[in-house]
Amino acid sequence: MREAGCVGCPPLNVVGTVVRAFGALFLACAFQQQLMASLYIAAVVVALACYAIHRAALPRVDDALAAEVILGVDGGRGDGDNEPLPLVFAHRGGGHDAPENTLAAIREAKRNNASGIEFDLSFTHDSVAVLFHDDTLERTTNGEGPLASITFEALRKLDAATNHPFADRYADERVPTLEEGVEECVRLGLRLILDVKEYDHRAVALVDELFRKRPELYRRALVASFYPQFIYALRRQNPDIVTALTWRPGFVAYEDIENLRPRYKSSYTKHLFARVGDWVLDRALHGGLLPYLTGASALLICKNVLSAEYVRSWKDQGLHVLAWTPNHPAEKEFLRKVLRVPIITDTLRHA
Repeated sequence: MREAGCVGCPPLNVVGTVVRAFGALFLACAFQQQLMASLYIAAVVVALACYAIHRAALPRVDDALAAEVILGVDGGRGDGDNEPLPLVFAHRGGGHDAPENTLAAIREAKRNNASGIEFDLSFTHDSVAVLFHDDTLERTTNGEGPLASITFEALRKLDAATNHPFADRYADERVPTLEEGVEECVRLGLRLILDVKEYDHRAVALVDELFRKRPELYRRALVASFYPQFIYALRRQNPDIVTALTWRPGFVAYEDIENLRPRYKSSYTKHLFARVGDWVLDRALHGGLLPYLTGASALLICKNVLSAEYVRSWKDQGLHVLAWTPNHPAEKEFLRKVLRVPIITDTLRHA
């Protein structure tokens, strides 16, 4: 296991990933009856690639700090045998229980005994950081159009509870700023998972500034993203932040993998390239390359992928696994009591 502040040689699974990646080069030359030349070329290329990866890789934060952020000081509440249970985070504040990504949701999650809050960072047209998940306004507010096209002043006039089943309980709830959301979590003693929706230089600078301004976040907040380039850029800027890579099957090609809703409905070529992108991302993650390069301490993984063997394989590499988003009581019990992983759920009922 690597110590904070240094990066060891690439582990065997990373080397294996590089070897497989350049296997095609070797075979292409070999089939042209240049076996020895192809062998030498492949060996040199693999050695150079491993060296470049080693030089570019970022060290993880101290394991004890990562465990404190992800598992809690005491690892969570105890069950009947007094063995600590993994923590429970409210996904977007617990969007089934209160309007998602709002201060009301954060307060409701606290009342329902959440260990922490997961919320989404997005930007308005005038670059104000707000808690918002979708690219467009329609699903969660009474507004229309892209979030990126509206100013914060205009966004603040919208009702963030209008489409929620319990809208009558949360009349005139507003979309909060990132600062307001963080302030409320700190005031209530909640942990944070900050999900950055896309790679954006504004997000790198903002998150770095947020942690430097609030040093308590280093021990209470986890920053996660589907975009490894964001995690890499953030940790180059501030290597003391505990980070996680988020992943689900088909992220590049599908908006919703369960319903097979493609991102690029009008272009088969783009969809095909996106499928290739998913294949590359899958290999880079599960081959160990992305965790090694970014120095991430954890993985946020879609619950449908998780198994005892899957979780164990990552723990053997020193990485924590968190599951999103189990909502059925049986799922929650299995993930927390059997697989022993923290969960991120839309509802705190039966958690």
